[in-house]
Amino acid sequence: MKEILVVRFSSLGDIVLLTGVLKYVKENVSEDIAIDLLTYSHFAGVLQDYPYIRNIYTIKKGDSLVDLNETAAAMPNYDTVFDLHNNIRSRFIRLISSCKSYVYNKNALARRLYVKYRLCRSKLQEHTVVKYYKPFMKAFKLNMPDIEQLRPYLPFPNIEKNNSLKNAVIHPFASKSTKEWPFFTELGNMLADDGLNVTYIGNGEINIPASAADKTGKVSLSALVEFIAQADVFITTDSGPMHIATALNIPTIAIFGPTTKELGFYPPFRNTKVLEYARLKCRPCHIHGSSYCYKKHFKCMLDIGVEEVRYHVNNIISINSKITG
Repeated sequence: MKEILVVRFSSLGDIVLLTGVLKYVKENVSEDIAIDLLTYSHFAGVLQDYPYIRNIYTIKKGDSLVDLNETAAAMPNYDTVFDLHNNIRSRFIRLISSCKSYVYNKNALARRLYVKYRLCRSKLQEHTVVKYYKPFMKAFKLNMPDIEQLRPYLPFPNIEKNNSLKNAVIHPFASKSTKEWPFFTELGNMLADDGLNVTYIGNGEINIPASAADKTGKVSLSALVEFIAQADVFITTDSGPMHIATALNIPTIAIFGPTTKELGFYPPFRNTKVLEYARLKCRPCHIHGSSYCYKKHFKCMLDIGVEEVRYHVNNIISINSKITG
């Protein structure tokens, strides 16, 4: 059996995006392989019960290279290392490993040149899952599949789902404030008026309508997965929970403001819908979003209306009701 190590430390969305790639590789490589993962400890919980990884090794975010070396000393001698982070820590793992390694191309310079000068767009047409897959493709001489076959995958949790009402689960938070759409409270009121059971989740502060359930606050990643799995439609920002919903195949509406598909995290999979102000010339303004709008108009979010989002939510509910009915 071939033993391989995959290194990706952060963030939540990146870890989830890996899951479909590892599933496809495990199922399509002709030889028997065991896949281990090295990541940050606070992201490991999202992979609870994930069947395509043998072992998960973790370090804490603030750990030094000495700490990392101690963790590596407890790991097997691998046949191959796949560096899917390409930072100082992952390079250190490659350096101390006595095996062949493959590195993914994050196109860091091209992304920065595109954001600042609108250059290199032709180099930014590949989704992140494709970039993650290419090192495996090269190592195992695999073909490039349809992107849907690389769709993130998480086992659906064993939960009791109440089907008496259709559930709209809203995740209004993001790592940067400019990625947060300002009308999630109004949307919740409207969806409740439409007869949907509305729940808010995530870690942050927002005015929760009296008609909605408040499940916001810090929870474990496994609990977050269970909240998302309750949804008949999931409405979210460009964030890690968006990728979790995609991995659970939950119908998802993602609202994108300062970030665009060229940055690699735009969901191209079935059952997803991205709402954005596509023609706005100042988008993207930052690789990860920022704490304020550089142009001071915030049009990328303010010009996405509540009625537009409401329409798409009800449209998804209607389409899926006909399919399941």
